[in-house]
Amino acid sequence: MVSQRLNRSGQAYEQLTAEILRGRWQPGDTLSTYALSEELQISRTPVSEALKRLESEGLVEIIPQVGCRVVRPSSTTVTELFAIRGVLEGLAAEVAAKAMSAQQLAELGGVLERMEAAIDHGDEVAYGDLNYEFHLKIIEGSGMPRLIQNVEGVWSLLRYQLARLPFTGDQMGESMTESRTEHRAIFEALERRATKRARTLAEQHTRRCGDRFVAYLEGVAAPRRGGEKP
Repeated sequence: MVSQRLNRSGQAYEQLTAEILRGRWQPGDTLSTYALSEELQISRTPVSEALKRLESEGLVEIIPQVGCRVVRPSSTTVTELFAIRGVLEGLAAEVAAKAMSAQQLAELGGVLERMEAAIDHGDEVAYGDLNYEFHLKIIEGSGMPRLIQNVEGVWSLLRYQLARLPFTGDQMGESMTESRTEHRAIFEALERRATKRARTLAEQHTRRCGDRFVAYLEGVAAPRRGGEKP
């Protein structure tokens, strides 16, 4: 019985996560445990467990006596997560510069070439997938399982914060162009086994990415602070 409940809770979590990221509910919307249990055709307990998990990952906020509401992406949270990510990825790049095999470097170079081709063709979806793969291969190249686990945890939290932001094509294109040079520099440092430089470049790249997202978030929030309704 317990395993069945946990399985239902996991299914509810996956479905609710997908719906939030898809934009079915907007920041500030209230979620009803009763309504969700009816919709998903499961009891309230696994729904409540799923919502608690979503709260721990920053997607919703459970307010006693009020209910559960979808959280608005926060520049403070994004700044914190990128700071943590920068430290972890910097360490990973430093270790990977020494530990990666020739085969791993060749595979990383292939990912970088495909990523640059995606930029040339303006393929934002392919770029996003390849960008994730590029960073993952560096993290895995460190050969440190616990570091990999921690970085992936931060990535998940950032994904929840950033996936709901309505970036325009121009904004995405600008971000891809800026990152292109940074990714190439990181790869070349890894190739040269320049451990300290790889770390510095990875930290700088992550910080700049964070700065871009925070600037966008604060730009979106500015009109609302001036009295415009969300």
